[in-house]
Amino acid sequence: MRPSLVILLTVYLAGAAGAQQQPTNPWATIPRPPHAVSAPYDSQAERQLLDLANQARAEAGLAPLQTDEGLTQAARKHSALMAAQKQLSHDLPGEPALPQRLAATSTLQLSAEGENVGFAPSAAEAHQGFMHSPHHRENLLDPDYNVAGFAVVRDGKMIYVTEDFGQGLPSHSAQQAEDLVAGSVSHSRRNADLPELQRMDGKAAASAACAMAQADSVSAPALKARYIINYTSMRPEELPQGVARPVSDRGARAFAVGTCYARTNTYPSGAYWVVLLFY
Repeated sequence: MRPSLVILLTVYLAGAAGAQQQPTNPWATIPRPPHAVSAPYDSQAERQLLDLANQARAEAGLAPLQTDEGLTQAARKHSALMAAQKQLSHDLPGEPALPQRLAATSTLQLSAEGENVGFAPSAAEAHQGFMHSPHHRENLLDPDYNVAGFAVVRDGKMIYVTEDFGQGLPSHSAQQAEDLVAGSVSHSRRNADLPELQRMDGKAAASAACAMAQADSVSAPALKARYIINYTSMRPEELPQGVARPVSDRGARAFAVGTCYARTNTYPSGAYWVVLLFY
């Protein structure tokens, strides 16, 4: 029996600006006889890969991955490009990095991204190869990932596979995000047995937050307050460590919060830019 050829690469990113981790792979470039890709996408094989992935996650006691059309589009573009260039890679010449690729087609706010790519005779063999490779298996069984887009492009008797993973977060309006920040401030004060702070109008803080987002920098326009805290967050309900001192200040009497959600070069999938003022 002819042995199967299965070649794999994997990458995973922690957070929107996470560092890429990619094992050395001597098969990263695969010279192949030039010929046209016979079928753009194999949707049946894509569904098979998703079913196999969710079966493995169920056996590990994990929630299933939900398909996202935007991530699927990103994965398909990458598989088609790999097939056209006869190359297995996460970063093909002229191609954006993974966070930018996913943000270009998906509206999701992602706090983490990951990707498996492979070259195999079938979806089943690609999945088996992924599951027997520690890095690929880690992506497939990562409990934080909840959305995915899988792509299969056929090239003769072989397929190019891309599996894009993400941790999608709930989206909030500016008012909802500000209420979450304010609720965390009040909760921290109660836990410290301190009196409730009066919540002031946050229009100036919101304007400053949007200015930060536009500049893609946490340097905000000058504001007057006892404490001024500028930061970015994927989860507005979580306060940064730098807030501990002003939150616990017995001399503080009031606070204001402003947020602005935006996608920037630093945060391709978006982040909340926050200005928190204590008076």
